[in-house]
Amino acid sequence: MTPDEVYRIDPSDGGLSDTQLLAAVADVVRQPRVEIADSFVLHAPLELAVRGALLGMVRPAARGRARARIAAIATGLEAFGDAVTPPRPAPYRSSAEGAVALGEAIAAGDLDAVDAAAAWLGRAASGAELRARLTDELLSRLSAAAHAPIFLYQLPRVAPRGELTAELLRPLARELARFPDRRLRWIDAAPGTTAMMPPEALFDAVASTPQPGVPGSDFIYPVMHQVDESGLAAELLAGPVGGVDVGDGGRSLLRAAALSMLAEPPDHAPYGWCHCLTMPQAVLGIAGATAEPRRALAIAATYVVGFRAAFAVNPLPREYAPVDPDLAINDALDATPPHAAAAVWHAPDREIGKIVTELATRASIQEDAHLVKYTLACFDAAAADPAAARLFYAAAASLSAYWHPTRRLEEAG
Repeated sequence: MTPDEVYRIDPSDGGLSDTQLLAAVADVVRQPRVEIADSFVLHAPLELAVRGALLGMVRPAARGRARARIAAIATGLEAFGDAVTPPRPAPYRSSAEGAVALGEAIAAGDLDAVDAAAAWLGRAASGAELRARLTDELLSRLSAAAHAPIFLYQLPRVAPRGELTAELLRPLARELARFPDRRLRWIDAAPGTTAMMPPEALFDAVASTPQPGVPGSDFIYPVMHQVDESGLAAELLAGPVGGVDVGDGGRSLLRAAALSMLAEPPDHAPYGWCHCLTMPQAVLGIAGATAEPRRALAIAATYVVGFRAAFAVNPLPREYAPVDPDLAINDALDATPPHAAAAVWHAPDREIGKIVTELATRASIQEDAHLVKYTLACFDAAAADPAAARLFYAAAASLSAYWHPTRRLEEAG
């Protein structure tokens, strides 16, 4: 698709179905850019998948605006810079062989070889096959902002029949290869299963994380390197990760992540506490594709500890118990994050469906990729852990209120 064709996409005229719109934008997003990716470019494949997943939940009157945000991903990429020259055809005989070649190219930092292997795999393998072939290779990598697991988690579930090309792997793989030495390392020496512990042991370990603060930068790699290299992650997590049930431990971690969004000041809500849920959730979501699910639990727990070490200023509460603000949901979402979260927490059960629609709609018509990513993550977490569903809906409402356009303009002014 040429830039002119991208700009001619009219998402509101009904000329393209949702599937056709997503495919047209994916044709642009799958092409890596020559220049090193910024946050928008890095997130583009993930943003496309997540916006596509939320589109069916959006209020009918807002669908045109939501579709316009999807089209804007393509136009933004074309404006960012030139795409790389298409790679030469690769000679692989199977997806297993292609996956090995991709891992070797990433480790070598060979951007051209990475693109050739990723392009071949994207044409030859489904999203589910990519997850099966690449999880062990990519799970512990911190380059590309440690977002490879999110891609492997989201693509098969939002495009189970190939609605989005698996070539969306290409730009992500290229960024992985730029810094191939960035990965978590303490997990390589993590012990095997020890005496069984209750699931709250992992929650307690995360809650006891000291708070040394931001390590000079709030980017993903330095935040995680701080707890990895210092031995803090190993000290806190080796025992509980080895002893808790993987499923129970994972639920405890995601509850701790949502509580962090709700209990902390909003300073780090959009990028810190957002990632505190989306990154471990993705790792846990693809744990079944690795021979060592407990290794995935260790990585997920490290992410929560890393974010709490860098950004937390308050103790991690075991429960969320806000005062009812006695506000209608839309009024609460237009107010402050604490008001929005508390209103969702206290809403009648019959209102939950409307709340989900409202949260999906507000996220889908906003520009920020992290908001749509977090909103879908909260919906997924609520579905997987019904006993804590209100907690995750409240966390989604908190971030939604943070991104309320009026408030953003006021703060910018």
